[in-house]
Amino acid sequence: MARIAFCSPLPPEPTGIADYAAEVLALLAAGHEIDVFHGQAVVTPDAIPPRCGVFPAAALAERHRARPYDLAIYQLGNGPGHAFVYPLLARVPGLLVLHDLVLHHSRAAMLLDSPAARAYAADPSSAALREGARGGEDAYAAEVGYAYPGQALRLVAAHLNTTGDLLPYAYPLFRLPVAVSRLTAVHNAAMARAIEDEMPGTAVTQLAMPAVRVPVAAGEAAACRQALGIRDDELVVGCFGLLTREKRVETVARALARAAADFPSLRLLLVGPVAEPQRLEQMLHACGVRDRTTVAGRVPMATLPVHIEAADVAVHLRYPTARETSAALLRVLAQGRPTVISDVDNFAEIPDAVVRADTSDEEGAVTRAILRLAGSRALRDRLGRRAAAFIAEHHSPARARASYEQAIQAAIVAPVPRPAGLPALWA
Repeated sequence: MARIAFCSPLPPEPTGIADYAAEVLALLAAGHEIDVFHGQAVVTPDAIPPRCGVFPAAALAERHRARPYDLAIYQLGNGPGHAFVYPLLARVPGLLVLHDLVLHHSRAAMLLDSPAARAYAADPSSAALREGARGGEDAYAAEVGYAYPGQALRLVAAHLNTTGDLLPYAYPLFRLPVAVSRLTAVHNAAMARAIEDEMPGTAVTQLAMPAVRVPVAAGEAAACRQALGIRDDELVVGCFGLLTREKRVETVARALARAAADFPSLRLLLVGPVAEPQRLEQMLHACGVRDRTTVAGRVPMATLPVHIEAADVAVHLRYPTARETSAALLRVLAQGRPTVISDVDNFAEIPDAVVRADTSDEEGAVTRAILRLAGSRALRDRLGRRAAAFIAEHHSPARARASYEQAIQAAIVAPVPRPAGLPALWA
């Protein structure tokens, strides 16, 4: 049994990593003494196993000094809810569970969109405010310079002075968190290869992300459809998880509009937090599918499996991709839904239980996939059975627990890294 400090967003934070953290804690709590550290105002009380202590992130250093932890485990993703993790990574080096290879978007926002920067933006004539905002820019430049030596000036200028959103994907900015960690863990082989390619010799291990089929009682899916205003004779195409531009909901809407010419009974179901509600509404109207779309928004985790089974087909696209393993996709597959996915490296470990959409002809590929699946109940059933079997074998709680236990033991015996030339915030 190890004494562990577990640092992560927790429910009800609007990120899938918070839900994932609760699942992992449930797997590990019986075998370890775990204190959980977070950076949020409220934590859902029953989301954390009762034997775990729950503390604000600011308490980690003092508690570690008073009674050292065997290991700190950090859950890090590309979102604002992880800002509290960064100051802890080098202070108590541990096991870094990297959910997104690309951290550039959120880390740049943490450093550049500070209160001082916002004050300067509100009064750009103030030299004093300009000087106060300079600290964030300098810190950002230092971190970019550490990750990409010799390119910092060009990359910082490009990020500050352009509006394009693809640059962070080309320069993911993960080097510092990995460099200060004893061991880095990821959830797919493509992400492990990317880290090893950029940082040769870095120790990387792969975890199994837990997913399990949740039994849905007979009639529950039909009742859910009725409550959502979906007719029995409609064939539902569902998208699940955080509804961002990267989920390519517009592609799905356009493809469904095209496929509806042959299958007028098609309906689109969107389940998950909506990042840009007004833009979503405008897009659905522009694509001509608003009347055949149900936007359910974020639903409780307890009812998510029922909503998934209310769909006949699921479409789960990712472009650009942060190389992540999608927990939302695994939940869809666990419920036995036939699913269309982007043909990208980080989804390569999913076998022939899905229909892959070529990203070079995304809309056409998704249209053809919807037509194939809408036209064949036998194909839908076959893919659904394969999907559920894949999850049961490769993403079972037992497999996830075993992979975590191996990573924990490896990280405990790994030396504390002492990388040279760290930026001031990390030194």
